[in-house]
Amino acid sequence: MPEAAVAGKERGGVSPLLLVALFSGLFLVFLDTTVVNVALPDLRDKLGADVSGLQWVVDSYLLTFSCLLLGAGALADRIGAKRLFVGALAGFTLTSAWCALSGSVGMLLIARAAQGVTGAALMPVSMVIITQLYPDPTARGRMVGIQSAVAGLALTAGPLVGGVLVEQYGWQSVFWVNIPVGVLAVAVLAKLLPQTRPDNRQAVDVLGQLLFVAGVGLLTYALIEGNSAGWGSGRIVGCFVGAGLALVGFVVWEARQRQPMLPLSFFRHPHVSAGAIINFTVFGAMFGAVFLLMLTLQEVDGLSPVQAGLRTVVMTAMVTVASIVGVVVSERVGVRLTALVGALAMGGGLLGLRMLHYQDGFGSYWWQFLLLGLGAGLAGPPVTSALLQAVPEERAGTGSGVGYTARQVGSVFGVAVSGTLVSHHLSTSAGTALAGLPLPPEAVDRIAAGDFSDAGKLPEQIKPLVMGKVGTAFLDGTHIAYTAGAGACAVAAVAAVLLLGARRRSGERTAEAAATPVADHV
Repeated sequence: MPEAAVAGKERGGVSPLLLVALFSGLFLVFLDTTVVNVALPDLRDKLGADVSGLQWVVDSYLLTFSCLLLGAGALADRIGAKRLFVGALAGFTLTSAWCALSGSVGMLLIARAAQGVTGAALMPVSMVIITQLYPDPTARGRMVGIQSAVAGLALTAGPLVGGVLVEQYGWQSVFWVNIPVGVLAVAVLAKLLPQTRPDNRQAVDVLGQLLFVAGVGLLTYALIEGNSAGWGSGRIVGCFVGAGLALVGFVVWEARQRQPMLPLSFFRHPHVSAGAIINFTVFGAMFGAVFLLMLTLQEVDGLSPVQAGLRTVVMTAMVTVASIVGVVVSERVGVRLTALVGALAMGGGLLGLRMLHYQDGFGSYWWQFLLLGLGAGLAGPPVTSALLQAVPEERAGTGSGVGYTARQVGSVFGVAVSGTLVSHHLSTSAGTALAGLPLPPEAVDRIAAGDFSDAGKLPEQIKPLVMGKVGTAFLDGTHIAYTAGAGACAVAAVAAVLLLGARRRSGERTAEAAATPVADHV
């Protein structure tokens, strides 16, 4: 039994204060994936950025975060979970201050990328710690549900807390709020978290990490910048080709390593494959939708950050509740049915968002928000728990890295693809929609690029007409993106049916996992 688990039992159980500190670190990571969405309009006004620039504010964090999850999980298996988690949380706190002190979009993007580097260790390593503290599969599965509930709570708090902070103190405050929480959590974890001796002395796969970063980074850049640079331009085509070569090289390299960062043999277990596919598609669809919804509510509907945040509570609160309920339900009816319902709920919510029209009231779309939250809560935690049970316990860091990498890479692509679809639609339709109106050509060009600041400064006699046409064109673009997200959820539903096992008792997992080829290849 891992030393952490033994220590916890000798003390009569895991310290509640230790769990609070552990989940506080995770809370900050998830908070920073959503709180910035509320600050986007203020960032645009204060620092100057179009839709592409705002995409990068979100994706510069998600990109480094997602690309390094695999390496972080493997590193935890090598150097120990406590050392890596506490150091990463301290780094996350410092880089949050760097973000707040940034005086330009370029500096903020660098700081956000650095914040993502430090945040990358926290999610997979937290699963290593949970695995060590809770060796019983049932108890561990429920802790995964609580962890997901914390993530849902962060998603809930992000728009609300962010809205209040931005209105009162500006966009920098959404980063300053991390500092006191991070400092206290580091102090508690350094004192109470047991130190473990890692059983696996796997070497760090530097080349594999670099190939993965290059592949995902180049592909994300091409998706975000392709609309403005031209999809047929040498720069964008070169990025797509480079991304393909890097990702193929990554797979080939990992297949030939004795101690790979990503053991491809893991995917011989259908639960691992299902976990990767469902996390990628469902959370990619969700994050893409959230990115567009915050822009719609503030830029198109003219709501304040607090008003926009309040309207998302239905969605994010449902994520919190469904994350806990989903794990319990999956123990009774099986992970296949639970994940299938989650994927269908997410897809249904996205298709429902296609019904949104310019300046619709909250009564028109609250139920879509409810379905999005229900889908994320039911699809995520049960599948992640099943994935962790399918890999050997000594590779828990690597296994959790697989699931979280799929989720976060999906989130990166979700934001990139959604923003690109809307930007492309605006660039091709705004000129026609605004034809004949007394607007200078440069104002039309800026609106077509997703910068609505000129529309808000128009004379009152034509402002409603212009905003109506611009808002309708923007929403038409979001409908295309929501349809694409629903298609991704359909893929998740198929994966749940074909790859996830039927209902099984909690005690069956260990024997089955030990008998699969996964255990034979690590």
